Amino acid sequence: MSQASQAKAMQDYFQSLLNDVDTSEVKSDPSETPMVIQPARMAIPEPELPVAEPAVVTQERTLQLNQLLSTVSNVVESHEEPTTITVPAEVESEQPESVWQNISPEKEFPALFFTVSGITFAVPLTDLGGIHQLQKVTPLFGKPEWFSGVMTHRDTQLNVVDSTRWFMPEQQNNEDYQYLVMLGESQWGIECHTLIGTETLHYDQIKWRDKPGKRPWLAGMVKEKRCALLHVQELLTLLQRGVNIDGQ
Repeated sequence: MSQASQAKAMQDYFQSLLNDVDTSEVKSDPSETPMVIQPARMAIPEPELPVAEPAVVTQERTLQLNQLLSTVSNVVESHEEPTTITVPAEVESEQPESVWQNISPEKEFPALFFTVSGITFAVPLTDLGGIHQLQKVTPLFGKPEWFSGVMTHRDTQLNVVDSTRWFMPEQQNNEDYQYLVMLGESQWGIECHTLIGTETLHYDQIKWRDKPGKRPWLAGMVKEKRCALLHVQELLTLLQRGVNIDGQ
């Protein structure tokens, strides 16, 4: 791939990140009012009164009928009040998806900036597990292409991710990685080419996302620096599932 083609590919990728952030800010239409189900009024069947036989109605029989009519009248009056019927809520057959929540840093927070194939990324220092000089990486059979292998550090096996293949599957990495950026307290690390350094960011410097969109690992974009701010927890969720941004 020529330098011009690679530069255009990087620009297209960065533009796709911006578009994804803009798309996540679309709000739902407040004019869409949910349908309200009115509870149906229960019809109370009128009790069947015993029909007197065409025989001679004695005084005792008349007294019994009056008592019966009085009892029935009380029953009808007690049911004249409207009956409230609770309509059960619709139960979905599938489990609801977990709600995506963006990171909530302080108004000012430090972040580490690094590059991967010409694209700048940032990670809050609170979500940074450490930085290691990249050493020998041992490939493992049966793993995805974006999984470089494992690297031993102080008797611990670290999972090494080829960042270019994970973030930009269609791009080719033409340079050797130099560092391993560890994610949180996990044993997952993403490879990078250069470390730019740390800098304190203000909350208003970030174009935050309010929806996961197609890139739940993207917390937002640092406006002035034109770089992607990582949502480390969502990134770890995808890595632990064994998929990249394309679900592969």
